[in-house]
Amino acid sequence: MKKAKLITLEQTDNASLYSICFDGNAISEYEAFVQKFKDDAMLNTDYKNILMALEKIVTVGAFERFFRPEGKMSDRVAALSIEKNVITGIEGKVFQLL
Repeated sequence: MKKAKLITLEQTDNASLYSICFDGNAISEYEAFVQKFKDDAMLNTDYKNILMALEKIVTVGAFERFFRPEGKMSDRVAALSIEKNVITGIEGKVFQLL
């Protein structure tokens, strides 16, 4: 099993965003994701949607409605729910993703 450390990417009063950095790696998994996909024209819309969703979560908070269950319910694992390109925010305000 690889060892890793938790890196703080951003903190607000509403939420904090973290990434892991495996021992021996110079960059975090988030930074590796950004470097890998930021210039890929085929996946650019998906990439922007993910970043926009993370920005909204850090801004308004990590509400359960921003996530969908993954795996077994007992695992308590969730993924970003951005399938419709829309995230519903505070008081029903809708954020349109790019």
